[in-house]
Amino acid sequence: MLSLRYYCEGRGTEEIRALLAQIKAKHNVTCEVLNLSSHGEYNEDKEKEIYERDFKPRARILKKRTGQSITSLRSRKAGHYFVSRPGTIAIVGDDGVEWYTLGNEEITQFLKAVLTKGEALLEEHSR
Repeated sequence: MLSLRYYCEGRGTEEIRALLAQIKAKHNVTCEVLNLSSHGEYNEDKEKEIYERDFKPRARILKKRTGQSITSLRSRKAGHYFVSRPGTIAIVGDDGVEWYTLGNEEITQFLKAVLTKGEALLEEHSR
């Protein structure tokens, strides 16, 4: 069973949270919001932990499916991790993260498509 996971700081954006709630209600897709901040502040340790746990083991398959390297979730020079800045949405399956996109505009566009097409779109992106 595929689900959606929204990595954000704090509550994330209200528009994205509303779209996730609509998707859950209309298509019965499990939607999780993962706040990576601590007391409203950027948390480098949490960002790195999530990057290493959720994205790094799936790097090869994610690059194949998205066309982008997971290094877009971190800065090479400074060594910072940015899974929650400005936000990342992921399709999660039994094996872990199957697909992702980042940035509020891209996330919103993707979620609107999921609202229309339902779980079929999640399955399509996970192949």
